[in-house]
Amino acid sequence: MSELIPLIEELITTPGVSGFEYQIAQLIVTKIEDHVDEVKIDRLGNVLARVSGKGATRVLIDAHMDEVGLVVKAIDDKGFVRFEVLGGLDNRILPAQRVIIHTKKGDIKGTIGFMPPHFTTGKERDKVIPAENLFIDIGASSKEEAVEAGVSIIDPITLQRGLDHLLGTRLCGKAFDDRIGCLVAIECIKNLKNQELGADILYSFSVEEERGLRGATVSSYSLKPEIAFPVDTTSSADFPEVKPYTTTIEIGKGPVIRAVDVRFVSNRQPREMLIQTAEKLKIPHQVAVAMGSTNGAAIQLSREGVATCPLCIPVRYTHSPVEIVDLKDIENTIKLLTETLKTIT
Repeated sequence: MSELIPLIEELITTPGVSGFEYQIAQLIVTKIEDHVDEVKIDRLGNVLARVSGKGATRVLIDAHMDEVGLVVKAIDDKGFVRFEVLGGLDNRILPAQRVIIHTKKGDIKGTIGFMPPHFTTGKERDKVIPAENLFIDIGASSKEEAVEAGVSIIDPITLQRGLDHLLGTRLCGKAFDDRIGCLVAIECIKNLKNQELGADILYSFSVEEERGLRGATVSSYSLKPEIAFPVDTTSSADFPEVKPYTTTIEIGKGPVIRAVDVRFVSNRQPREMLIQTAEKLKIPHQVAVAMGSTNGAAIQLSREGVATCPLCIPVRYTHSPVEIVDLKDIENTIKLLTETLKTIT
């Protein structure tokens, strides 16, 4: 078993819904505080760290801590919990999901109820149920019982799912987006400890990427980087029913050097740094036009501009509790980022 597995499991099972990242932030601080020159949590909740080098260049490694999830918005008279979606969770996957409501009194388990086929017509079963028509059943018989148990408005809610080992080096779980990016950054920090670096390496474990790249907008402004490598996951298209040529990204083919996405074109300097390092060390890699976006779109436009190129880990079934990643891609992403940072002066 890879030595990375326990940390992966710890990162994905620690709650950190977008806007409610305090628990995952504290965990990350404990993982890096002995390996960096400085670490703090800023007013927005970003974890910021620095490793000093000899040169004048400031290089930023960003990975967002938040995960897509839910938040309590109401409790009805019968004790059913109504919720709002935080981030890009697809309504199609919500019915029948097990969830955890994180309350001040502790975690409460529940399930997102759904209408069984016995009570629906064929036409109704073909429809996607809007989130506002769904509810969480925690076993309560009244609003008073739910409140007494600890449920209150704005409690964050995560999908209940752990880490499963599939065939070969494939893993399945929730919140790989972007706890795997956080893992890569943490391992990079460890790998570079006691190295003579030619540049200052700055780290931002940022909040609220899933709700508009909010954390990285603040952290990149305060850290003032000149070069940035946001580390995120990216959706692969190597499974049935994806339209041909949607993207060329596949899991198991190495880290993705994200050249272009819907909000962003990477800068040549950092992109070539990654490509040249990968080619020199024969690290499998993919240069791709990707779907969606990353914190790179916000970081690149910070202050007078930051030369930016995201480095991504390919993942299947993004924003679901059954994301799939290849452990080899994770290991190669760590290697590529670590070795690239050693070359910067």
